[in-house]
Amino acid sequence: MHADSRLRADLALVLVAVFWGVTFPLIRGAMEELSPVQFVAWRFSLAAVAFLPLLLGSTEARRALPALLPAGFLLGSIAGLSYFTQTWGLQTVPAGRAAFITALNVVIVPLLAPLFRAGRPQPLDFAAALVATGGLYLMTVGQEGFGSALGMGDFWVLVCATSYAVYILVLQRVLARPRNAVALAFAQIGAIALLADIALAGTGPIRIPLTAWVLGALLFCAMLATVATFWLQARFQGHTTAQRVALIFALEPVFATLFAWWLLGETMGLIGMFGAVLVLGAVLGVELLGARDSA
Repeated sequence: MHADSRLRADLALVLVAVFWGVTFPLIRGAMEELSPVQFVAWRFSLAAVAFLPLLLGSTEARRALPALLPAGFLLGSIAGLSYFTQTWGLQTVPAGRAAFITALNVVIVPLLAPLFRAGRPQPLDFAAALVATGGLYLMTVGQEGFGSALGMGDFWVLVCATSYAVYILVLQRVLARPRNAVALAFAQIGAIALLADIALAGTGPIRIPLTAWVLGALLFCAMLATVATFWLQARFQGHTTAQRVALIFALEPVFATLFAWWLLGETMGLIGMFGAVLVLGAVLGVELLGARDSA
């Protein structure tokens, strides 16, 4: 695997982690006004509409779309489960704590990788994953509510972590062959929007509390945290390994904690800061050592 291509892919996936990190406090705040089904349905419906011009403007993407619909629906169904369960969990779980639980996919991906023929994890992957997980734990020790008993919200976020680990591995298999990134991303977003809209139709009357926070959360999550991130993942994940993808995504709760502090006032003490340093160290370590080993 070419070192330059892998570096570009890693940087693109770090940007994905930044966008996802912002979504935790935004969704947490929006849950005061919307139900999880409403938020997911509106988020992905808006994203599908926003992505449509990209699809229509590319002849190659339009031609590739029919063949990618089955893979897109499968990936969208798996990813949709992770988005639904995470949103349900954020009704009751603090944003930083939810980010920590979600990031457990860092550990789950290497464990499941052999089942998906995604390669065997290397000792460096396991070591970095353990360091990152320890850091993620320390980041949440000082957060209000972390010491309380685990509840249903925590369970839903754990389901999110597991389903997203499966998504990373299935996407890695799909990207083993060259795919049109626009078509594949649109197929996934469209599948989630369809499933979410069907679920929304069965919830009864739809209210539309478009407060400034809800509108901002929907627009950010639809445009940057969905359209941009699905395209970036479809475009770049195939240039790195599933284990490295999961480890890079360990940065997500670092950004989530920072934005939760800024937007919601959630705090993190010195122990939490040390945990964030561990996460960053794990990611940088695997980058530097991995690049040296492949040189």
